[in-house]
Amino acid sequence: MKIIVVDDELSALNTFLPNVIDDLDVECKMFMNAPRSALEYVRINKVDVAFLDVKMPEIDGIELAQRMLGISPEIKIVFISAYVQDEKSVCERLNGKVAGFCYKPYNAEKIKRLISVLNTKAPKPKIYLRTFDAFDLFVNGVAVNFSSSKAKELLALLTDARGSYVTMDTAIGNLWADKNVELGKRLYRDAVCKLRLKLKELGIEELVTFERGRAVIDTKCATCDMWDFVEKGGAFSGRYLPQYGWSIITEATLEQMKK
Repeated sequence: MKIIVVDDELSALNTFLPNVIDDLDVECKMFMNAPRSALEYVRINKVDVAFLDVKMPEIDGIELAQRMLGISPEIKIVFISAYVQDEKSVCERLNGKVAGFCYKPYNAEKIKRLISVLNTKAPKPKIYLRTFDAFDLFVNGVAVNFSSSKAKELLALLTDARGSYVTMDTAIGNLWADKNVELGKRLYRDAVCKLRLKLKELGIEELVTFERGRAVIDTKCATCDMWDFVEKGGAFSGRYLPQYGWSIITEATLEQMKK
């Protein structure tokens, strides 16, 4: 579980931290009077719960919550305050998307109980990658629409690698072979960014791990017809990722396995 805390008081942050740091299931990041940094963090990371101080000088907690929910509608909001709030009114302003209120001075047991309730894990989405006849990603049986064809192709290339790292150079050589090196790098980074955002939007960002200059798909997070064929045998149509020219090497290998 990943939580963030946004407060304009260092003493409050220092008090909050010991109450959650001993929970091995919680990753906590603090932002002292830095709401814009917190928004950018939510934009590129999946955050489960945001603890937000109601009164802050730059952006108040309610407005910050509205912006965060605009970026990540599934995030749970807990408001921090030194004063009793009109909880009903606050909840109405946020359309009921408030998970709780936490009043200062902090009560360690109350914080832990609240986090324990919020840490109830939802069932993991079922992820299926189809490679025979066409490439598609399915989440809980529904095909995913990609606005970026190159982000989708990058996912296909990672699927083809079957749990091995794909370097930036390899991706550029396959997806942007006709581009010069610098342009290829920019296009690769753009595809990585769009793929990360799509996976985050779907709540399946654990499917791919992105590192500097390389990425890898986690084969334990999904099922795939090609992976099953390689491991168990069975039916193979003879058309493997037909929309991507770089797939012919793997297709030839699969043809040999079929014989």
